[in-house]
Amino acid sequence: MQLKNVVIINYHKISLRADIGLTARHPDDFKTDLQLVKDLGFKTITFYDLLNSQPSPTEKLVIITFDDGYKSVAEYALPLMKDLNFKGVVYVPTAFIGKTNDWDVQFGGKKYWHLDEKDLQDLAAHGFEIGSHGVWHRSLKGLSASECFDELVQSKQTIESLVSKPVVSVSYPFSQFNPKILGLSRKAGYQFGVSSIYYKNVASLDGLSVMALRRFNVYRMDSVEVLKKKLKGDFNCLFAYRDWLIQRGSKATVFWQKIFKNEN
Repeated sequence: MQLKNVVIINYHKISLRADIGLTARHPDDFKTDLQLVKDLGFKTITFYDLLNSQPSPTEKLVIITFDDGYKSVAEYALPLMKDLNFKGVVYVPTAFIGKTNDWDVQFGGKKYWHLDEKDLQDLAAHGFEIGSHGVWHRSLKGLSASECFDELVQSKQTIESLVSKPVVSVSYPFSQFNPKILGLSRKAGYQFGVSSIYYKNVASLDGLSVMALRRFNVYRMDSVEVLKKKLKGDFNCLFAYRDWLIQRGSKATVFWQKIFKNEN
């Protein structure tokens, strides 16, 4: 499957609230982002679409993803995307559907709500794809093979029962994976997997490259010019290196979970 002309960008929170983290994008900035995507001639698609048709090499295609399944996707992203007839992919940690983000390090006790069941059904009804982000939003690399497989299967089954559509893609929590996880994801029934830019290439993934697709995160401070560069899909540019450094910070949450959380 050729995906060379498909760019994937990723968001987390679309929020008015001040946040110490870098992944919260203001709705006004997100609206500007969407207009840029339109002005540059991109068509938004989902992984469902890739299964049903082979992209033309002349089309400019973008998959807009949202990790963590925050409530703000329904509150802010969905109305703005509907206005432009856009769609996207939302990745959900199923243990936190309709709950707050207790899996995350929360400075000052600030919490954010995740999408509830109705939100997910509404998004699916508007053409959004709902994908898996595991069950407990924990690094799959820290689990045994059986635990990892259970997370992949259980989250998939939970989402499918809610939206009555097959779950075809998974976003690895904290963008952490290895060849074992890619193989287990394929075994669990996923046909695509997404990460970020922790790694340089997929040449050694033995035919599983579509299970480890790279994305650019869009951060709070990214300007229009920065997003333009990210929409080129160039993982060798300066901003790719900057984003790689930023993403390394997520390891702090992985460590915090190991010390203070023991979900099962």
